[in-house]
Amino acid sequence: MKIAIPVLVAAAMILSGCDKETTLHSGLEERQANLVMAALLDAGINCHKMPGEEGTWNVAVSESKFADAVNLLEAKGLPRRSYQGIGEVFKKTGMISSPSEERIRFMDALAQDLSRTIAGIDGVVDARVHVVLPENDPFARNALPSSAAVAIRSRWDVDLTDVVPSVKGLVKNAIEGLAYEKIMVTIFRDSPPNK
Repeated sequence: MKIAIPVLVAAAMILSGCDKETTLHSGLEERQANLVMAALLDAGINCHKMPGEEGTWNVAVSESKFADAVNLLEAKGLPRRSYQGIGEVFKKTGMISSPSEERIRFMDALAQDLSRTIAGIDGVVDARVHVVLPENDPFARNALPSSAAVAIRSRWDVDLTDVVPSVKGLVKNAIEGLAYEKIMVTIFRDSPPNK
């Protein structure tokens, strides 16, 4: 009878380990991997991280919890999208860049920096900023105005309506010559969880 108990314990351990693991996210910076793991563990979903390629991390969960994990992380906006800063966008790859290339790189870098700042506001899951800086002829009579559109995805339980004037002020002051009334901010609130 004494042999039967260890055999039962071993069999239970083997059966509990039958659920295969699958990689949920790969190539994450360590901070993002830790945020993903914290959210999953808080929700009772077991996970672990493993070293990935070139100093990145992978997060794995059991296959039976994969769908729950994906839905949870999507609702929380994790892992956060990575943004390139001005230094990364303006890396020169060739000897000479055309003025158009420089202008496009500048607009993209400006939009990404603003997106990163807005995404850091409490309650914001993700943010995108689209900047339009017309290439005006200095001798033209009617110059086209600059404009910006900001799309904010917020958590379902947060109302960001009061933040809109501050976001518009931030964008206005970050873009030279941009008028306050030429900034449009739209908030898309996530749906509440199905629980």
